[in-house]
Amino acid sequence: MSLVYREWPVAHHYETAFGSTLVRGFLLETALVIDLAFTPSADLNIWAPVRVAFDRTGMATRAAQSPAAWSPTPDWRGESGFAWHDVLHACTAANRGRLWQSLYFLQRVRNRTLGLASERHGLEADEFKHVDDLPSDERDPLLPSLVSELSPSSLLGAVEVATHAFIDELTRGDPALANRLAQPLLSFVQASREDGVAHGTR
Repeated sequence: MSLVYREWPVAHHYETAFGSTLVRGFLLETALVIDLAFTPSADLNIWAPVRVAFDRTGMATRAAQSPAAWSPTPDWRGESGFAWHDVLHACTAANRGRLWQSLYFLQRVRNRTLGLASERHGLEADEFKHVDDLPSDERDPLLPSLVSELSPSSLLGAVEVATHAFIDELTRGDPALANRLAQPLLSFVQASREDGVAHGTR
């Protein structure tokens, strides 16, 4: 790492690991980013076209010639467990006046929905790389879940939109589970909106 700092004008760097792969990202003073990844040769898998620039042992070249098949698989049940948790907490936080916390959980519901849609189309969901490529009739129903103000009423309305969108997306992958979740979740959201009106938090 000290070599990188000597050779380039590095302003900052980060380091993280994905399994046995170590990734270091360097921000240069010119705002150029250099990402370096280090993987043990025994663990090296390639699933996209690459150009091997240097290969002392030939292992990278062999891996590049036989890329592993990879396609994202939506985890309908796993994401559903997180989603209903987030819906409940978004509503509860809004009615308690915890508006930033409510926004956090609302965003998680929306992001899970778009992530599942991306993976259902065979696209990588990380960092929303392909969300803009989704069909507009699947992506744009979530537009009303973008709030312009932090108030209980706007947040709860947005949570209702996001919950409907999540149920619609879940129906495309696991209709039985979507059917089981729709009634309790949507009823809870509606009751939360009515509770907000009754207690003047609207």
